[in-house]
Amino acid sequence: MTFWREPLWPWLRVLILLAAAGGIVVCALWAAGQYDDVMDFRHASVCHGTAHHGCLLPAPGTVVDRRTSESCTTDSNGVEHCTTRYEVRVRRPDRTQWLGVDEGTYQDAHRGDPVDLRSWHGAVVRMTVDGHTETYSPPSSDSMAWRLSGAWLFLGLASWAGVSGRPSELIAFPNFGWLWLTVPFVMVVHGVLLGNVLELAWAGLLGTFGVAWMVFARRM
Repeated sequence: MTFWREPLWPWLRVLILLAAAGGIVVCALWAAGQYDDVMDFRHASVCHGTAHHGCLLPAPGTVVDRRTSESCTTDSNGVEHCTTRYEVRVRRPDRTQWLGVDEGTYQDAHRGDPVDLRSWHGAVVRMTVDGHTETYSPPSSDSMAWRLSGAWLFLGLASWAGVSGRPSELIAFPNFGWLWLTVPFVMVVHGVLLGNVLELAWAGLLGTFGVAWMVFARRM
């Protein structure tokens, strides 16, 4: 138990600090690469002629099936809240794929209906069916978020190694607030880079909760 509450050996803390710093750099570089792809996507136009690089590739499709699923949670008062997910299965020229849609699209889309698709690097980013249009983020957007999350967690590890180095404080209850702050951190960077004001607003709310968690948990 003494080892658990005492700082690690200085040389080990230095190694952890260097490894965490390296992780931050690698994740940041990976995220930058994905950001470039996201920006290329945002400025891309529909492909014309034989040019299929750096543009949105149009393709026909057909609705072949549809389904719903439900996920439920129970709050502290015992009240159950359920969310319904709507999906349609679309046959593309090369394969079939399930795509999430809103309720209106689900109600109007039926088997055999034609679909107009736009894809970016093989991933569907837009679907139009029966007068409804659904848009989807490119895979690079999610990849950028995961890499930013990694950078934030490595930053937390580096801070712990540099300031404390005590194993007991690495997984202390207040530090779970740092894990929570991963979400608003990613949203802030994502929102600033892509100019998403709504995402910045949500990041502010979630970030306030995370900071309050860390402050009050340390005072307990």
